[in-house]
Amino acid sequence: MKTVAVFLAFAAIAVAPAVAEGEFKSGKALKDGLQGWFGSDTVDTLIEDALAAGYVIGVHDALSGSLVCTPPDINQGEVLEQVLTFLNSHQDRLTESADRLVAAALAERWACRQG
Repeated sequence: MKTVAVFLAFAAIAVAPAVAEGEFKSGKALKDGLQGWFGSDTVDTLIEDALAAGYVIGVHDALSGSLVCTPPDINQGEVLEQVLTFLNSHQDRLTESADRLVAAALAERWACRQG
């Protein structure tokens, strides 16, 4: 079922108009989607949930090797759980942009060591 949702999410992205602002997703929107991804979601929320999961993985991959160094045995589910746990623990930051919050969540647990 999640595979279908991911496909639909990518299809929705392809036809959605671009937003002319620097940040496309807030921390609250990301938290809501991730909670749906792990919870019992409905057909109405599957696309948003899949978009949230894909967003986190995309930010992770963009930061991988520079800010974030996840061990090779970490899977995508653990990455998503880390971000959701961080968002639940930092409710006061949910108005910040999602990319910054994902970066902070991942760096909190898997920051690359300098030097």
